[in-house]
Amino acid sequence: MKRRRDSSPQRLAATSNSSAAATRENLLEQALTQFSERGYAATGIRDIIQAAGVTQPTLYYHFADKISLFQALIERYYGASQEQLETIVASVEGCELRLRTLVRQSFAFCVADARVPRLMFQTYFGPRSPEIDGILDGLTSRRFRLVVQIMRDGIERGELAPADADFLALSFCCLMDQPINLFSRRSQPGRYLTVELANALVTLFLQGASRGRAGHL
Repeated sequence: MKRRRDSSPQRLAATSNSSAAATRENLLEQALTQFSERGYAATGIRDIIQAAGVTQPTLYYHFADKISLFQALIERYYGASQEQLETIVASVEGCELRLRTLVRQSFAFCVADARVPRLMFQTYFGPRSPEIDGILDGLTSRRFRLVVQIMRDGIERGELAPADADFLALSFCCLMDQPINLFSRRSQPGRYLTVELANALVTLFLQGASRGRAGHL
């Protein structure tokens, strides 16, 4: 006796929702790949729908436009990782350990999916797209504020010499982000963005490079 197929409205709705979710997931995945390879400005809607194997109306069913799709990517990949980063950094004490944790976790996020840092660097260093400036500024400002707070706490506790916390944070971000920019473009970024490199960068920042005091890889 054949089992009767469940064609109830609830079953059909669940199937439809599952299919829609899978389509949205595919669009986000393909958009991440395209944006990370080409940058925001050079990536068109046609590039994304061709990569995803869907029609243009399908994309517009899920996202109002290219800006909305880009913002969804930012919220998904950067928003979640930023919240996790803040939680992890807040769970440790001391300026040095917080900085080491910050770099290690940043490296780990990038190694988990190198398209994510590539997307950011391609967008920042590619042709300017004013319509997404606010999205990027909000993201980078939140991360920068986290580093500034670490520096301020370090100064207040006497772990760092008195200095401008914003300047220290900017210097540290440059030291941390350049290896991410460079090595996320390699085929195996995990070979380079290691815990050893993270520790060496923090040691260099805290101790300087004079008299052989910098960390060794």
